[in-house]
Amino acid sequence: MKKTCLFLLGLVLAFGAQAQSKIGIKLSPTLSSNRINYEGNDAAFSSDGVGGRFVFGPIYDHFITDNYSFSTGILYAPKRVGLEIRRGNTPTTESYRLQYLQIPATLKLFTNELALDTRLFFQLGGLLEVKINEQTDVDVPVVDRFQFFDVSLHLGAGVEHRLGYNTILFGGFFYNRGLINAAAKVNGLDDKLRINNDLLGLDLGVKF
Repeated sequence: MKKTCLFLLGLVLAFGAQAQSKIGIKLSPTLSSNRINYEGNDAAFSSDGVGGRFVFGPIYDHFITDNYSFSTGILYAPKRVGLEIRRGNTPTTESYRLQYLQIPATLKLFTNELALDTRLFFQLGGLLEVKINEQTDVDVPVVDRFQFFDVSLHLGAGVEHRLGYNTILFGGFFYNRGLINAAAKVNGLDDKLRINNDLLGLDLGVKF
């Protein structure tokens, strides 16, 4: 896995050497939450709160025009799945720790300069997410296994400020909405449990 990550990072850096491209790195404090749906009648399921995480990794913007760019990268994205299970009057909770590599395929729209060397951007697209690890402290969990792949919708907005000739600082907000059921196999529920993973985060980074 380490060799694969280094190879993909090398590709990003190689593409970033092009004249109309920018490479960078971002660090994103996030809140990881879940949307839970259960179609059975023998129990009630709900989300057990949110968890704080950090998403980080290299990014790559290839400019199609001065105001449009294709944006991708390789991001490490840990997530938390928290379940509250109520059978009768006795609630129990379960927590799962998931780790993904995200590969964005998004379009960024940039405004003209609103102030000197400063402009806004809006970002829309999708994320292919590859699970690299999952853990839980429960001996017999409800979710026996999570999907190897996840797919999310990415919505974002922010501001960029140019420092000097090559360096650009940026910051903004984003929302990742999970589109598929992350639970691949559940125990004793006839696959009636649906879990969608969401992230809400703050983008901070630099491009050069």
